[in-house]
Amino acid sequence: MFATRLFLFSVLLLGILPSAASLRAEENPIRYRVRISGIQDRTLRRELNNVSVMQALSDRPPVSELQLRRRAHRDPPLFKQVLRNRGFYQPTVETDIDLERRRPRVRFVVDTGPTYHLRNIVLLSSNPKVSMPTAAEIGLQTGLVAEASAILQSNDEIVRLLRTTGYALANVVSREVIVIHAENAVDVHFEVDPGETYRFGETKIKGLQRVQEPFIRRKLPWESGDPFDGRALARARRRLVAADLFGTVRLETADAPEKGDLLPIAVELQERNHRSITIGLGYGSDEGWRARTGWVNRNLLQRGERLSIDYAVSERGHAGELAFKRPDYRRVDQNLHLLLQQDVEDTRAFRTDKIGALARITRLHRNYRLYGLGLGLRYSSVEDAKDRQAYNILYVPLTMEQDRSDDPLDPRSGTRLNLGLAPYWDTLDTEIFFIKARLSFAGYYNLSRRNELDWAGKITVASILGESRKRIPADERYYAGGGGSIRGYRHQFVGPIENRTPTGGRSLFLISQELRWRWSQTMGLVAFIDGGAVTEEALFQKTVDELRWGTGLGYRYFTPVGPLRFDAAIPIKRRAGIDDPWQFYISLGQAF
Repeated sequence: MFATRLFLFSVLLLGILPSAASLRAEENPIRYRVRISGIQDRTLRRELNNVSVMQALSDRPPVSELQLRRRAHRDPPLFKQVLRNRGFYQPTVETDIDLERRRPRVRFVVDTGPTYHLRNIVLLSSNPKVSMPTAAEIGLQTGLVAEASAILQSNDEIVRLLRTTGYALANVVSREVIVIHAENAVDVHFEVDPGETYRFGETKIKGLQRVQEPFIRRKLPWESGDPFDGRALARARRRLVAADLFGTVRLETADAPEKGDLLPIAVELQERNHRSITIGLGYGSDEGWRARTGWVNRNLLQRGERLSIDYAVSERGHAGELAFKRPDYRRVDQNLHLLLQQDVEDTRAFRTDKIGALARITRLHRNYRLYGLGLGLRYSSVEDAKDRQAYNILYVPLTMEQDRSDDPLDPRSGTRLNLGLAPYWDTLDTEIFFIKARLSFAGYYNLSRRNELDWAGKITVASILGESRKRIPADERYYAGGGGSIRGYRHQFVGPIENRTPTGGRSLFLISQELRWRWSQTMGLVAFIDGGAVTEEALFQKTVDELRWGTGLGYRYFTPVGPLRFDAAIPIKRRAGIDDPWQFYISLGQAF
């Protein structure tokens, strides 16, 4: 009996061991490399890499050859879709898997085939009296590359254009794409049902809790009975989103009219929390620690009025600000700003204690351009290296801001332009009069979507006209150096220096460039170079060789509220006894 049991156990054990060995073999991951050949266009090759399953799962290697081959077979259909989007309708993709290499390689050999072009674009309307958009208006044109993505987008363009002329329920009934391989050509036929023209009917607003309805209705650029125009809906949505009061904004037209040609409109809103508290910390080896806290109510009187209180303290001083904003002042997209400020700042260049008030009106144009005109009064007591003097400055700031970037704290594409011009009068000394002018432009460009590689650049030019440097208050002169201008140099130490003390100047020039690499969802690296100068003359007169340059590396940790920035920089051509070997900065948001 014992011998029988021993025999059965041995057979069982011998059966298990090979299975376990096979399991261990299968659990050995295959760490492969991916190569796409046959494509010379870098942009197209990057698009193929972006959709590749093999690339996306390369950090999770398969545990068997079968699993590797199954994964590789998922890429060719995706590649062919990308190629069709670029106008290649007869591509071939061959897969070659080489397991004999020390690190297995999966190679996709792509042949795009010929490029196909649009031959005929026909828009047929069920109502012959309705004028259809032209092919060029919907993004298509005879002779252009027949990109499948452009053909798909043209559907939405047809509907959008018809909605601007009152056809609120227009619909593309069918779209036929005819590929003529013998001629490498594509014909596209659209069948469109424009429906009838309508007028705006009753507008129903849903979801309001604390925001008053008249505030919302004032932002709607239509009245009941006006001819329907889809652009008005888009404009209203932009205004409601910009109000910063709602987490959800949805505008929809009814499926059918009421009372003849009146088409009801539904505005659905979901209010966000109107009150919030902010806390911020920063550090610079030249300025030390700084902290900021603030409180804001975005709906003080239930019509979008904004009241905010901010207080900042650092090793150089402290500053407080009380600000009130009344939206839609006298007209839609025009705001009134009232501001009270108190500031104590003690730097190597000067010490100032000031208090001021500013009233300003801003007007938004096309949702990205902001114009401003204000009137301010500021009393200050300023002490520099030579004396202390009191000023009572009356100033009139004129500004223009244009922001076409994609993110306020971490822009990756677009541009920003800021213009400022302000005359200053000292009411205590009526002979002091000067004008400050400043121009700043920043651009952002995505270099590689797969590696999240971006380029960012900024240039600033500023000047003070009308007075000599000595007659301009020390806290109104221009300075450079530090985390906000030229990293690697001490705060304010780029420019005129007397007895190792910065004196400021009347002209400013700054230029910065960054190469930003985001290698994961939460981490990134930055290489940067900053340059610039400050001169005593009103017009910048230095040459490129006379600019001060700083360079360094930075680390970014991306949070839900923006990137946390750690920068280390060194000055190029360090000045003995003036410049430190290096500087370090910590703050929230990109440098620019």
